[in-house]
Formats: sequence, structure tokens, C-alpha cells
Amino acid sequence: MISESEKNKQIAIKFFEALSSGSETYLDFYNDDSIIWTAGDNAIGGTRTKKEIITFAKDILEAFPNGIEFKITGITAENERVAVEVQGDAIHISGKPYNNFYHFLLKIKDGKIIELKEYMDTQLAAKILLDN
Repeated sequence: MISESEKNKQIAIKFFEALSSGSETYLDFYNDDSIIWTAGDNAIGGTRTKKEIITFAKDILEAFPNGIEFKITGITAENERVAVEVQGDAIHISGKPYNNFYHFLLKIKDGKIIELKEYMDTQLAAKILLDN
């Protein structure tokens, strides 16, 4: 029998595969009450609901015409909490490379991400996404 931790790791892996694919299927991993928090004291950072993230994420993803490849470099799970280290590689619409390193903490319940915390190089994100 597969443990809750292993199930949740598989959900996290599939979530990042969906994000990398460029399709909006990643939204299916959230429920209507999900909370998404991003580090940073700028327009990128803050807390958003699923409804708010739909528009916000769409705008960010459109800034990368060829998508962002999210490569998991480490993953650890304990019950409903999954910690995921990720390297993101993309080319911004301006032609600038965007290669960021992330740490995500996902809280998964009943097969859905109910809370996502995103930590990254916020200076790099602001430089590429906000200074154009």
C-alpha cells in the first residue's frame, strides 16, 4: 500500500509536469479554497486565491512564449507536506534568459494542493518580469 507521503509526492511531480507543459491543467491541482503565497515585497510577491492566481499566472506565463521548464532537483514529503526544490529555465519575451531556483512547500489534502508557498530569487524575478 502506498503511503500518504508517496501519494502526495506523485501529485507534486505531476503538478510541476503540468506547469512545464504550458497548459492550464495545473489549475486542476488546486481547489477553490487554495492559497498561493509567493515570497517578495514587489508585484510578484504576496498571497493569492485560486481565482486570483488564474489571471496572475496567465500573465506571467505569457511572458515566456516557449514556456518555463520546471525541473525537480529534490523532493521530500511527510504526510500532507511536500517540499520541492526546482530549477526553472526559460527565455523571456524580451529574449533574456530566465533561470531561477525555487523551493516550494505544498500542503496537499484529499489530492489537492490547498496551500502553496513559493520561495525564489525574487530580485531576478523582478528584474526580468517587472523591469521590461
